[in-house]
Amino acid sequence: MAGWKGRPKEFKRLWNYSVGFYGVWVAHVGRRTGLIEAIANRAVESDKLAEQKSLDQKAVRAWCSAAEALGFLKRRGKKVYLPARMKEILLEKKSPLYLGGQFSYLALRSLDYGSLEDLVRTGKTSEMASSFDAIVEATDWDHHAFMSAAKRGRLHKMLSIGCRVLDVGCGTGTFIEKLLQEYPRSSFVGVEPSEAAHRAMEMAAGNSVEIFRQTGEQMAFESEFDLVYLGESLYAASDKPAIASNCFRALKKGGVVAIVEGLLPEKVDDESRLIMGMQLDFALQGFSFMTKKEISSLLKGAGFARVAFTDFGGSLYLVTAEKP
Repeated sequence: MAGWKGRPKEFKRLWNYSVGFYGVWVAHVGRRTGLIEAIANRAVESDKLAEQKSLDQKAVRAWCSAAEALGFLKRRGKKVYLPARMKEILLEKKSPLYLGGQFSYLALRSLDYGSLEDLVRTGKTSEMASSFDAIVEATDWDHHAFMSAAKRGRLHKMLSIGCRVLDVGCGTGTFIEKLLQEYPRSSFVGVEPSEAAHRAMEMAAGNSVEIFRQTGEQMAFESEFDLVYLGESLYAASDKPAIASNCFRALKKGGVVAIVEGLLPEKVDDESRLIMGMQLDFALQGFSFMTKKEISSLLKGAGFARVAFTDFGGSLYLVTAEKP
């Protein structure tokens, strides 16, 4: 059995996992060094591209060659360029096709994967050394997806008129910053237990924003907010029922909780394979994904009603519920 054609389909599938690993890094490095952005609008020779971005010529030649072979770039004579569809997928954060942030999340998180063997052998979890940058890259598209979904319903009206919003697990405050620009009549409070809170506080200075460094389990707000948002933070909670109850108490009657979260599928298909693989990443951090049934039960147990799911694709959902 010689040559590629003679290999079984199982071999080809596993071979492509290795190719995909390099694809992730080609995309990530291209975005972070500005190479992809530089060739997004015009074709250019690799050496001139390196000169333009003040990068190493030999390394840029290798990157261009790999990016072309992996289907990111196309060639026109001696020049390479980024096709329009690739520009949308890699650079346009508001597009439903955007994957650039996901690639960078995977690349940055893989820097910590040396601890996976210890996890499997002993169950020992690991702090995320690259967490801030990785999370910002991964959640940027989530923010735009939420804002796009909000504009189609009640949340847009609430935010436009002016409401009080609590962001639980606000990280560096990038989502609050986006909402503030879009909805200046609303006011915002962020809760974040990590060092990222300090960066959020810098953003909040001079704006109608307050940031508290505490956990969702420590919150003691009562009937203060019209909207409570949790963006990919509930899965990391040590006491999910306590956070759900605190969010319920923090809302005014008729208020809405909005959760953007990856949820495990009932049936595995091509679209859900990514989240199934990411389970190992999350286990390394000491976290785990929930199912639709589990998150619905959690919210109803806290007193919420009218639980609804909006599918963002790739097993990412917007889950909303109301305080009666």
